[in-house]
Amino acid sequence: MYTSEEREDMFELLLNHLKFIHIKGAVQIGSGVKGYSDTYSDIDMMVAVSGNVAEQKDKIKNILEDMGAKYIKEGMFREDIYLLIPFFDSGLEMDISIMPTQLLSVQSPLWKVIYDADGSVLEKMNELNNNFINKEQPYRTTPDIAFEFVYRYRKAMIDIKRSNMIGALSHIDIMKEFILEIQLLNEKQKLHQFKQFHLLNQAFQEAFLDLYQFDVNLEGIDKLLQKTMKLFKKTIDQNNNIEYDEKIYTIIEHL
Repeated sequence: MYTSEEREDMFELLLNHLKFIHIKGAVQIGSGVKGYSDTYSDIDMMVAVSGNVAEQKDKIKNILEDMGAKYIKEGMFREDIYLLIPFFDSGLEMDISIMPTQLLSVQSPLWKVIYDADGSVLEKMNELNNNFINKEQPYRTTPDIAFEFVYRYRKAMIDIKRSNMIGALSHIDIMKEFILEIQLLNEKQKLHQFKQFHLLNQAFQEAFLDLYQFDVNLEGIDKLLQKTMKLFKKTIDQNNNIEYDEKIYTIIEHL
């Protein structure tokens, strides 16, 4: 595993190479902005480019290969927004999104402009950040999350009645994700790529981890489902921004 110094050296080396191909700017995002939490943290950044984005992406991919990347996952979010995820022998991972300056985005307050050729990147990021922090709910959330949870409860209950234990557990797993999402909102944590679950409220952690204690039979899964509903209600009742019609509970009354 790489050391903090090795990670910083790789970061600096990449940035120097990016400047050489005349990028518009680079924005560090994620935990590294405040200081990496440990030696397992990867490098996340957005790279603003001009001209043909696909060609610039290919240039950056070549740079990463020359730096020793042993595997590079390549993706495309939408037109003119590309993603490169290189992995190195040391275990270091980088997540690099590449786009024109006008398509930069802000999904959390954890960002820092680390290179700006002409000031346009910082100007754009400040504009995006102001829009972000002024939203009543700045993070993208699951639409109608309360209904989605109760609907999954209904599906899980039906699978239990059908003796389909794997089906029921698959629905419960999704219900757990909804509970986590609501708790992150309760604690005003960033939803985008949140990883530090061990920093959440301790009582919530204990209640959530208890959802993994159950007997693998129909009765045990039914009890798990009830525990999951109980934690959901407790968690969503602590949120003042999620509005929902409590009549949704009627869809599970007669199962």
